[in-house]
Amino acid sequence: MLFLQSHVKRIVKVPKLYFWKRLRAFDKIQTLLPRTIKEVKIPDNFSNSPGDVRYVYLEKVYQGEVIERLDGLIEEKYMTYSVIDKSCLPVENYVSTVSIKNTNQDFTEVDWYGHFKAKDKDKEETVSMFKFNYNLICDNMEKQFSDGN
Repeated sequence: MLFLQSHVKRIVKVPKLYFWKRLRAFDKIQTLLPRTIKEVKIPDNFSNSPGDVRYVYLEKVYQGEVIERLDGLIEEKYMTYSVIDKSCLPVENYVSTVSIKNTNQDFTEVDWYGHFKAKDKDKEETVSMFKFNYNLICDNMEKQFSDGN
């Protein structure tokens, strides 16, 4: 089985610091995908630091649990996370990296990659699913920023 890649590179109409603070709040992913994520559980010792794990419960197409670990970050520049243990998603060995940089004070360039092995599903459908979610997070950030959230 070959590794596949989903990739989105785009300009998001929010300041870099806003984007980073929202992305960096690893425990708050539900605020960025409210119609996809039913619930997020975090351990009592959670600190939004590398090594921390979140338990994400989906309710739409892939119902069930996804366990994700914050693997590393460089403040205001880069974050990587992975799916560990079991997952209701049709992938194995999922690792994602997000890098951001200023284009100007009001816009952020986002470069979001996901690498994974697809299982049981059409490979192109799985690649498209992740691209859709990366774009949806960016779209939701723009909307929430313009709404003052």
